[in-house]
Amino acid sequence: MTMTIWRPALVVALLLGTVAVTGCSSSGREDQVLTELANLDKEQIFDKAEALYQAEDYEEARRYFSFLYDTFPNDPLGHKAALRVADTYQTKRDTASLMEARLRYRDFANRYPNDPDRDYALLMVGHTFMSRKLRPDRDLTSIQEALGAYQQLVNLYPDSDYAAEATDRIAILRELLAEHEWLVSQFYYRNKWRLGALWRLEYLRDNYPQYSKMDLVAERIAEIESVIEAQRDEFEEKLEERKNAMEDTEKSGGD
Repeated sequence: MTMTIWRPALVVALLLGTVAVTGCSSSGREDQVLTELANLDKEQIFDKAEALYQAEDYEEARRYFSFLYDTFPNDPLGHKAALRVADTYQTKRDTASLMEARLRYRDFANRYPNDPDRDYALLMVGHTFMSRKLRPDRDLTSIQEALGAYQQLVNLYPDSDYAAEATDRIAILRELLAEHEWLVSQFYYRNKWRLGALWRLEYLRDNYPQYSKMDLVAERIAEIESVIEAQRDEFEEKLEERKNAMEDTEKSGGD
């Protein structure tokens, strides 16, 4: 491995840029990091950052990973550092951090379509959505976005080490989407909008055949079809009765 010799002026300029981004306010800490980086090559910087990450010192790890990516944006190690920056945000699990992580994973997937870690970035886009509780009776955007990321991973990288995990997540998300259709059909059914309920149930049946409540779906479809058929027969009988009555009236008038 070839040791990279850092020029102090270059280190200062690059690190100050990184510090501005990461929000470091301690000049004493800046000096310490400057001194340390002046004697490290890029592999050692990455190892230092990774050790901090494993120790769950995510903000400090982010400082080193950010420096490495900003300095070597086109280097494979710089790419890995970019993903690790996203990982440091993903670990916090609050809404703002998850959104920041998601933006960084997506940017990575879009910016580096040929990177060997792109499948991981797509996986983590999905995970940032699923890190929050997803419910079928709420807005479906997060479910659909997560599903799209996992499906892209499986479609583009069927042999990926993450394909099986993505496939499992897809099944969970499709169950949630199917449950949404079931809940909507229940609402229509309770309000006697039988045709609307039937359409939602038929859509559910045709698009989510693995839904866990498919037996109930089949029963409800059969029930609604039976009611609609009975109503149709009743309507036709009344129509026939009215027609006959009108004919009788016409005959009586003619007589």
